[in-house]
Amino acid sequence: MKNKKPMAQIQVADQMQKFNSVISLFSLMALCALMSLASPPATASPWLIATPDETAFAGAPIMLEVVRPVAQEDWPRTLKLRMVRNGRAHEVEIAAVKTASPEDTRRTYRGLLPANLSGLVRVDLADAESNRLVLVVSTPDPIERMQAPEVADATSSKASSGIDSTFFSADEPALSANEPMYFVLGDRTGLNARFQLSFKYRIFDPDSYPVAWFPPLSGLNFAYTQTSIWDLGADSAPFRDTSYRPSFFWQGETFGKGLMPDLLRAGYEHESNGKDNESSRSINMLFAQPIWRTEFSDGRALVFAPKVVHYIDKIGNSDIQHYRGYVDWNLRYGRDDSWLLATQLRHGTGGYASAQFDLSYPLRKPLFARTGGFLHLQLFRGYGESLLDYNTGQDTQIRLGFSIVR
Repeated sequence: MKNKKPMAQIQVADQMQKFNSVISLFSLMALCALMSLASPPATASPWLIATPDETAFAGAPIMLEVVRPVAQEDWPRTLKLRMVRNGRAHEVEIAAVKTASPEDTRRTYRGLLPANLSGLVRVDLADAESNRLVLVVSTPDPIERMQAPEVADATSSKASSGIDSTFFSADEPALSANEPMYFVLGDRTGLNARFQLSFKYRIFDPDSYPVAWFPPLSGLNFAYTQTSIWDLGADSAPFRDTSYRPSFFWQGETFGKGLMPDLLRAGYEHESNGKDNESSRSINMLFAQPIWRTEFSDGRALVFAPKVVHYIDKIGNSDIQHYRGYVDWNLRYGRDDSWLLATQLRHGTGGYASAQFDLSYPLRKPLFARTGGFLHLQLFRGYGESLLDYNTGQDTQIRLGFSIVR
C-alpha cells in the first residue's frame, strides 16, 4: 500500500501554487507596462513646443518654436496655449509669424502673455497633445516691457518677423502705433515741414468678460491720426493746415488662404481740418482695408493694403472724389532691419491724381514692432496733400527728416 501524503503537505502545496500564480500575473502586468512605455502607439505622437528662454514677461510677447507630429498634414494659422498657475488656467492664442510650406516640420509662433500672470507657470497646447514647459513669468518695469518684444523677435528669422511687424498686428498691446509717425522738412516755395502723429487703442482686453461672451469684440479699436503742414518760411511760422482723423474700426485676422487677405480692417472714419467759413473741410467715411503679405527668399516682404472708402457726407469739399477717388492704393516693400519703401497712390474720378513715397532706414535698434528711429525721405506730387488744398495741385515736394514709426 502506497503511503498517502499528509493533509498539511497538500495544503502547503496548494498555497504555493496559488502564490506562484499571483507572482506570474504581476510579472505579466509589469512586462506589459514596460512594453507600453518603451513602445508607445504611433497615434500618440504629440506636438513639441519650445521657448528660447525659461523666463518671460507678463503682458509681453512670447515666441515659441513648434514641431508638428508626422501625422499632421498642414499647419494651423493659430494655436492655443494653456498656461496654468496655482490651479488656474489661462488660454493664449499664438499666431504663426511667417508662412510655411506643407513640407516644413517646424514653425515659429508668437503670442501675448496675460498682463496679470506671474510666477511659475506650466505651459502646453490647449487644443492638441503636446509636451509641457515650465516658465518663470515676471512683471517687467517700463523699460523691460519696451525691450521684451525685441528679445522675442530676435529669436525668429531675420528674414521676416510676420505681418505684425511690418504693418498692422493681430496681437498688439492695447495702446499701439497706427499709421507712420514722422517729422520731415522741405523747401519748395519756402521752408515748410510736415509731421504726423498716430495711435490706436484696443477697446476690450482679450481676457475680459465681454470678449469671452462674444470673441469678435476683441478686434474693436479706436484710432486717432493728426497730420499738419507747417509753413516755417512765412511770418510767424503758421500752420498751413491740419487734418484730424479719429476712427472706429474692427481689425482681425482672416483665413489668409487663396485670395483671402491675411488681415482685415473695416469701420468708420471722420476727417476735418478744424477751420471755419470758406476754409472749413470735413468728410465722414465708411472704409474697408484688406491686407495681403508676400515674403521673398531674400528676406524682403511686399504688403498690399488698399483702403476702399464710401463717403457718407462731404462738407466744404463736395467734389473730393474727383481728386481722391474711392481707393487709397497702399504698398510697402522692404525689410524690417533695412530700407523700407511705402507708397500711397490716389486717382480721382475727375482724372486728378497724387502720389506719395516714403523711404526709411533704421538708425537704432527697434523698440518694438515698427517702432524705433529711422531716417525718413518723403516725396509728394499731385492733389490733396492737405484737406484744405484737396483740389490744388503742386509740383514734387521733397522732405527729409526723422520717423519713430514707419
